[in-house]
Amino acid sequence: MYDAVGATFLAQDTKRIIFNLRSKNVSHSNTWSFWGGKLEKGETTIQALKREIKEEVGFLPEIIKIHPLDVFLSDDNHFMYHTFVIITPTEFKPKTNHESQGYRWVNINNYPNPLHRGAKRTLFNENNIKKLKLIVNSSN
Repeated sequence: MYDAVGATFLAQDTKRIIFNLRSKNVSHSNTWSFWGGKLEKGETTIQALKREIKEEVGFLPEIIKIHPLDVFLSDDNHFMYHTFVIITPTEFKPKTNHESQGYRWVNINNYPNPLHRGAKRTLFNENNIKKLKLIVNSSN
């Protein structure tokens, strides 16, 4: 089983979320995605999420709350991806690494193109749309 985690941040003050533009050094390059990666042996999903954020964002931004958004399980049961929305007080500027060639803060439902296929599946799922709206409304 290959377990991975990813997240977007929701800035409490602007109600915008951030995406990562994947670099040419990684799979699905030049697509907009969540921040995250693979769990290491012995890690919980939250431990992996915080480690991956530090690696990819360059630091761990202030976290007000972490909301689970989605869990994807592949048809062959060999890949599981946990998606979270992390509430942070304000927008921040990532210090991206070799896995990223940029970032963008956007309004909900005004997502950049092209979206990574996994991000697209998550963000356009009817149940996840409802969850995301609840998360945004509860972040006041």
